Amino acid sequence: MGTWGNRPWDNDAAADWFGETMDTTQLCQKVEEALNLDIEDYYEEVRAAASILLLLGHNYVWSVGDLDRHLELAATKLTEILDANIFEGAEEFTKPIQEEIKVLRSRISKTENVDEVKWWQF
Repeated sequence: MGTWGNRPWDNDAAADWFGETMDTTQLCQKVEEALNLDIEDYYEEVRAAASILLLLGHNYVWSVGDLDRHLELAATKLTEILDANIFEGAEEFTKPIQEEIKVLRSRISKTENVDEVKWWQF
């Protein structure tokens, strides 16, 4: 059996499906392009691209050769948004972004705890 966990992508068939889908749609490349935009003019697009990684930025879903680099890029760009004070004084924006950065960084360092963080929550 090609199943190694209980998440939807923790099996051979799903991992293959995600791989084919990522190749066909070029989603990984589109996310990287958006993350490389200037945060002063495109902070909304940058955050949207980071949200795709929050949802899909997992082993066996995202392109394995790009995953850590894209997670780091997303976390860095969200940090830049906070540092630029784009949402200064708007805690309803800054707190969620801080949490998003925390989740992205936890995946880079491989400290994501599946029991604490459900795959569909971010």
